[in-house]
Amino acid sequence: MVKKITLLLSIVTGLIFFAGCQIGVTTGKTQRTVGILAASRDREEKIIGLKQGLAELGFTEGKDVTYVILNAEGEREQLLPLAQKLVHEKPDVLVAAGGVEADVLKTVVREQNIPIVFIGVASSVERGLVKSFIKPGGQITGVDNYHGELAGKRLELLKKLLPAVNKVIVLYDPKVPPGYASLKIVRETAKDLGIEIKTIEVSSRAELKAKLNRQSLQGFDAILPLSSFLLETLTQDLLTLSLQNKIPVMGIFEQEADRGYFAAYGVSMYNQGYQGARIVAKVLHGQQPEQIPVETPDNLELVVNLRTAKKLGLKLNETGLNFAKTIIK
Repeated sequence: MVKKITLLLSIVTGLIFFAGCQIGVTTGKTQRTVGILAASRDREEKIIGLKQGLAELGFTEGKDVTYVILNAEGEREQLLPLAQKLVHEKPDVLVAAGGVEADVLKTVVREQNIPIVFIGVASSVERGLVKSFIKPGGQITGVDNYHGELAGKRLELLKKLLPAVNKVIVLYDPKVPPGYASLKIVRETAKDLGIEIKTIEVSSRAELKAKLNRQSLQGFDAILPLSSFLLETLTQDLLTLSLQNKIPVMGIFEQEADRGYFAAYGVSMYNQGYQGARIVAKVLHGQQPEQIPVETPDNLELVVNLRTAKKLGLKLNETGLNFAKTIIK
């Protein structure tokens, strides 16, 4: 069993969470419907966090709110028909469990007046979901997980944990805006840290297998995948490459470190959903999405997997390890 040791405790006050939200349902309608679109099972932790957050805000499942959840199970081409089916249910609010879901929902509801809340999207402005964080515009708002902007910080933490890292392979999906936004940040950070990077486009599993092998990885010290739904679905493939070639992968989500990545830095799936609950609550209380600013993460976490570090024969810097909130032994 994985043993987690919490080194630093994040203090999250109830006042922050409940700011701007009333307790309980104040509308005339006795029960509201929340329609949730998820691209894969990896999003389930977000949904758990969302439900928990809404319950704490007075929306009891089965009494005050009912959930209609449709999951594409990793089949991206299923998102459009599922989104259309969800909209047909006429929920009070639509929840997008990620960026690809938000893209599809925004297109489908264009002719209908159903508000959308995204619970964890990278580069929401760049991908055209909102006009700005302060004034989203239209009928959509939510939580931007900042994973695009945090790409440089992940590289910095990688260097703190493994000072010997000098050459890094950076993977990105050319089909999504966060990839390009993150690339610019990573290049600037790499220059400041004196790290040489090699960027590789990955738009499919086949392309990953063709471009990453023992020969292409030779001479590199680490792999840094940038924010992308595709790269999230390739976690197991990258983990296999990591173990076979003794090269660490610096991930984004806590779950990636749980599965075997050397480390991960970002906001957890659960916390994205939990934080998004207060925005959904505002919408259910009658506020329009265009009046609700996009939020950035309340909590960011560095998770380090010492079991993986041992398998890879890595020598960690103890000072860098102090930045970790959670260590997996």
